[in-house]
Amino acid sequence: MAGTGSFALEVVEYARAAGHGVLALLELVDQSRIGNEIHGLPVVGLEIEPGAAVIGLGGDRLAFWSRLVEHGWRAEPVVHPAAVVSPSATVDAGAVVGPGAIVGAATELGRHSFVSRGALVGHHVRVGEGAVLNPGANVAGNSVVGEGATIGMDAAVVNGVTVGARAVVAAGAVVVRDVDPATRVQGVPAKVFTRA
Repeated sequence: MAGTGSFALEVVEYARAAGHGVLALLELVDQSRIGNEIHGLPVVGLEIEPGAAVIGLGGDRLAFWSRLVEHGWRAEPVVHPAAVVSPSATVDAGAVVGPGAIVGAATELGRHSFVSRGALVGHHVRVGEGAVLNPGANVAGNSVVGEGATIGMDAAVVNGVTVGARAVVAAGAVVVRDVDPATRVQGVPAKVFTRA
């Protein structure tokens, strides 16, 4: 598990529930934690023998993963057994699907994407690499969530809408039209409040 914070513990529990063994926590941010024990697991650095890992910390999931790749780590998907994932959906390497999440038919979850507990993802949705759907997010069918985009808690994206790469949808927002890349939207209906 890459990460040592409180979010790492949540992903550790998802992984264990899915039948994965979790041997250690990989520290990517604060090297002073290496050699300690957190959440009942030893904290190690990237210099150990690489194996399979998943990202369990917030921030730029793809940037964190690029550091792991440099050291020979490989990604594994984690799907909590209390999630419902359509048999026609694709869950790429490093993607995480939390308990109570529902992933619809022919949906594609990109590498290192994160679908949190209780999130709903409709049919034929494309969730880009490193994108995050926070608890209770609802992305309707035929939509696209771009690479590195974030959908806030209880936000809704209506059918057929594209949320651009690295865009952020605020908690509780309702997105009824496309969101440009690197743009932050909020409100009902969602409106732009900042651009990168």
